[in-house]
Amino acid sequence: MNKVFHFLLCSFLLFITCSPASSAPPTVSTPLGDVAGVEKGGLRIFKGIPYAKPPVGELRFAPPQRVEPWTSPLDATEYGPAAIQVGSDDRAVSEDCLTLNIWTPAEAGAGAALPVYVYIHGGAYAIGSGSSALYDGTSFAGHGIVAVTVNYRLNALGFLAGRTTYDMYGTTGNWGHLDQILALEWVRDNIAAFGGDPGNVTVGGESAGSYSVSALILSPAAEGLFHGAIMESGTILGAAATSYYAKCDLARSIEQGRMLSSVFHADDDAEGLARLRRVDASVLARLAEFRWDQTSLAPFALMPVFDGKVIPANPYKALKEGAFNKVRLLWGFNGDEGSMFVPETASEPTYALLAAINCGYDKAQAVLDRFPVDAEHPAFLRIRRLLAYTGFTAGMKTFGDAAAARGMDVYAYNFNYVSPENAAVGLGAKHAAELPYVFNNLQVEGLKRPEQQATADEMHLRWVNFITTGNPNQGVQLPTNIQWPKYTPQNSAVMRFDTAVSVGTLPDKEDMEFMERVLFLP
Repeated sequence: MNKVFHFLLCSFLLFITCSPASSAPPTVSTPLGDVAGVEKGGLRIFKGIPYAKPPVGELRFAPPQRVEPWTSPLDATEYGPAAIQVGSDDRAVSEDCLTLNIWTPAEAGAGAALPVYVYIHGGAYAIGSGSSALYDGTSFAGHGIVAVTVNYRLNALGFLAGRTTYDMYGTTGNWGHLDQILALEWVRDNIAAFGGDPGNVTVGGESAGSYSVSALILSPAAEGLFHGAIMESGTILGAAATSYYAKCDLARSIEQGRMLSSVFHADDDAEGLARLRRVDASVLARLAEFRWDQTSLAPFALMPVFDGKVIPANPYKALKEGAFNKVRLLWGFNGDEGSMFVPETASEPTYALLAAINCGYDKAQAVLDRFPVDAEHPAFLRIRRLLAYTGFTAGMKTFGDAAAARGMDVYAYNFNYVSPENAAVGLGAKHAAELPYVFNNLQVEGLKRPEQQATADEMHLRWVNFITTGNPNQGVQLPTNIQWPKYTPQNSAVMRFDTAVSVGTLPDKEDMEFMERVLFLP
């Protein structure tokens, strides 16, 4: 019996002695401390890394503060909680949400100087998370890019404005954008440890994430933190139309903040701010929730504030005057951006109301005259197109024109692929439909058709090339040899992604120019 025990003991010791060293979690040493993640499929993945102190207590409704260094290795094997929100798909939520996630090639050590892609999620500034499976950075990292996704404060916790906080911090209502800027500063200071090049950072996003990217392009506080930008479906110019009461104006945003605060009998003073900082965070989120049916207005539509510090007081004027961060730009939108936000039961009076809310009462009639309701264009289709122009498309052309006019390399696209599932319910190439193709994560939404994978192969690799080289035509080998021309206001060239890839001109250009005059000119 002793011989048997001795044999088993020796066998066990031999096993643990010969076990590969790779069983230990991959650990990266950063200026803040060691970070331990996981290795999977030739990649190292680090989740839930804090880039700021928890924005709780005195840090609620305040600029984010840099995270303190840690002494023990940080466990970065699980995503951090999403920001407090309404309708979080059962994911964990918390005010302590300011974390980021990193995917990097396993062999990329410090000093590898790989291109970096920082992605900001969408969700109307009210919902969403960088931990969504749709934004998994595996495919980008598999092509030699260090991919980063970011959480930031949302809804009232991220965008409630007040005079007291403005006097204290010199800004107000832009807490979520300040989170994003601090995350980019974290990337600048720490990404080299993960193999990234802080001198080649592209920031991208879709919907409110694209709004955020455009705000960063305009923000003096973000100068030098990134070198390329990808904007999918929307700019900060559209926030004023979406913010139906405050219109992103500083004074009106502060007044809207007073109205929301009055629910809790909190005045806009130090005592009232202290009271708001004690209110249940989920209640604050509920007051600024997002509603998919945009014909049913939420109690408060909180948007970023054009405060003159984080975002220019007049973003349109800043663009026209060239007062923005000069970075290479890829931008575009989908064929049916407004379809998922308007039910087919929407009426003509609702169309007239939304035209007044989005465009101003004095200009609404010009919109109704140009886009009348008739047998071919029922009210719900007109509202869908109106919301597409005001929220997602017209302002993008303005950004593209401004960047190209200042000598930046600009590329524009139009995504028009309609899945059979979306075609069956009349949604077309709906808002956000391009995301599984851009990230090459078709499996997340059960997209399995050969033409869908072909579109993903083309679109994803174009993004990889732009992030890597600044040119979607140069870098990894592409499925097609079609050259994506640079966009200029004169040629209005776009790459069209559908069942096939082709080059065309910007769709609805004249209508977009009309809407630009309506929305942004006096």
